[in-house]
Amino acid sequence: MRFACLPLLFAATFCVSPAAAKDTAKLRPATATEIRQTLTKTSNLKDAPNGYQYREGGKIGYRIDNGKICVLQQRKSECVTVYTDGKRLETIDRRGNRNFLN
Repeated sequence: MRFACLPLLFAATFCVSPAAAKDTAKLRPATATEIRQTLTKTSNLKDAPNGYQYREGGKIGYRIDNGKICVLQQRKSECVTVYTDGKRLETIDRRGNRNFLN
């Protein structure tokens, strides 16, 4: 079984595992505000000229937009799409793997 992992805020690692296809009719793209409210320590991020945000002294960049989280590490960017049903946030990576953020 393959796993795709994205480092998230404060060295936590977010791993997604392959999951069965699911009805997404009730889901909508999560807003940046909804994503930031779910993730911890996002208020500590500082804007950089490259469009990513970094923790002070950190080398991992984060871009949180409506419906998307991207992580920049060692000049390589990985993104997940983020959907919500109004209660939970669900991520889908480029391979179609799904997981919940909360």
